[in-house]
Amino acid sequence: MADLALHKADLDFAIECLTAINQVPEEQYVLRQALWQSAIVHFIKCFGQSESRFSLDPRKVYKGDAGAFEPYEYFESLRNKNLVHDENSYAQCLPGAVLNKEGMDHKIAKIVCLSVIGHTLGQENYSNLHLLVTRAREWVIVQFDELCDVLTSEYEATPYDELLALDGITYTAPGPDDVHKRRAAL
Repeated sequence: MADLALHKADLDFAIECLTAINQVPEEQYVLRQALWQSAIVHFIKCFGQSESRFSLDPRKVYKGDAGAFEPYEYFESLRNKNLVHDENSYAQCLPGAVLNKEGMDHKIAKIVCLSVIGHTLGQENYSNLHLLVTRAREWVIVQFDELCDVLTSEYEATPYDELLALDGITYTAPGPDDVHKRRAAL
């Protein structure tokens, strides 16, 4: 249940990032890209391997929608091979030398590098990501609600004094050292 709630929080955040992109003027490229990349990372995070929570399975989430797998795999590769790890051709650097005119004291005027980043925030990609996130969020909500119904039935059958004896909810705020530690799976 906790894992589903965390997945929902990530998917909600991805939707909020996508919504916010439409509120940011085209001229604010960095902000739009930050929102776009964050939406992708939070979406794919739900399907990635984690030792602290179960991962969503795209075959279950997108069951019956064969058209969802190609865009899902695109965003998974975009996240894994470009946004988080620099492994594909979406980021390239082209080094070169600027030559002086023949006869100058130095043949080389300057060494330069042209960094080129492939852009992925377009209407088709935006629409595909929005549909994938929305569908995953709907699936998570159904699973969460079904689990809540099962737990409610189980607790309703439990004597009241046993319910009172259960541990309460406690929250411990993370400290600086917790950034290095893996959260225990629930």
